Amino acid sequence: MQWSTAWDPSISDLLQMSPGLVLGKRVAITSCDSGPYTPSVDELASGWSLAGTVAISKEIIEAAELPAPGFDEWYVFDVVPSIVPTRNYVNRYNFSPFDECDTTESFWEQIRMTQPLHVLGAGTPHMFLVTCDRDSFERVKNLHILAQPQSDALPE
Repeated sequence: MQWSTAWDPSISDLLQMSPGLVLGKRVAITSCDSGPYTPSVDELASGWSLAGTVAISKEIIEAAELPAPGFDEWYVFDVVPSIVPTRNYVNRYNFSPFDECDTTESFWEQIRMTQPLHVLGAGTPHMFLVTCDRDSFERVKNLHILAQPQSDALPE
């Protein structure tokens, strides 16, 4: 799902309305404010870890535990992933998981290799959500439809 310009939330905005996307999950952060996220000493002591430059959260209890300043890219898993995503795409201007180009092919190859439940990206000009969970997709799609003028609503 990619948001139209009528409603382009940040990841923080989305999680305020749909925290279930991350609650009880592990989040691999490939981009935070356009760069790697380095967990604090306290976060590392509480269960966060690093796999190269990718920060992997402890099991998330509250969505506010996750940093979301903008230009963020998160891969959400039920457990610590055995294969960690290593590339980020949200820092590429106008990136969309729906375009047909080498960058998009690389993005989808990373999805196939790492098998996340969801991928959330917030860059310029849009935010996107990729999910294999139909219920999560429907909940977020309904938020998207409710937040925009009726003429901009997604077709069924």
